[in-house]
Amino acid sequence: MRRHPSPVPRPSMAIGVVTRAQRRRLEEEERLADRISSLPDGVLGDIVSLLPTKAGARTQVLSSRWRHIWRSAPLNIDLHIDDPERHIPVKEISRVLSVHPGPGRRFSIPRGYLHWIDDRAATMDGWLRSPALENLQELDLNSYSLQHCSASQPLLPPSVHRFSSTLRVASFNCLSFPTGTNAKALHLPLLKQLTLLQVSISESYLHAMLAGASVLQSLLLLDSFGFLGCK
Repeated sequence: MRRHPSPVPRPSMAIGVVTRAQRRRLEEEERLADRISSLPDGVLGDIVSLLPTKAGARTQVLSSRWRHIWRSAPLNIDLHIDDPERHIPVKEISRVLSVHPGPGRRFSIPRGYLHWIDDRAATMDGWLRSPALENLQELDLNSYSLQHCSASQPLLPPSVHRFSSTLRVASFNCLSFPTGTNAKALHLPLLKQLTLLQVSISESYLHAMLAGASVLQSLLLLDSFGFLGCK
């Protein structure tokens, strides 16, 4: 029996279409990247400072110019435990703070982020003292532990006072504010938004802090204790 050669398979048109579509998309992304790169450094810095911490740091691999942009843009540390894109190991946070010259735009640490390390208070205090957070504008500070707030409330780190003259937005959750006659209240002359959730704070400290926030526009006080009322 005479055998006929098997026909050579023809390229799939669908594959060809997908390939061309992918090529067009890549070309469009390159053109967009070129247009973005042509923006002034100041504009690029604003863009980078609004990105999540990981995404902002990744811009350094784009080019030497972007490496300069990330280092000159205000630092944004915005972390989440349950979001892989925003979860960064503790050692990596320390590294980012050590290489970025500052200033800082936002520092947000969710509750329990330091639960599994021994020197929680020292680690947090070290981060807050970093030059990378100089002139910080937004602070979201939560308990280092995952324990219930009634069982464990770390004391507010003294290093928070270094941001008194620059903070615009502040949120404190499951923390204990200093007490006693020598307790120095936070003086926040530029603060516009203040959130206090499940904190322990004396009435005198609360009133002193609010008195020092002369331009405050929004106050959320929820499930907190240690005071009788808020005037």
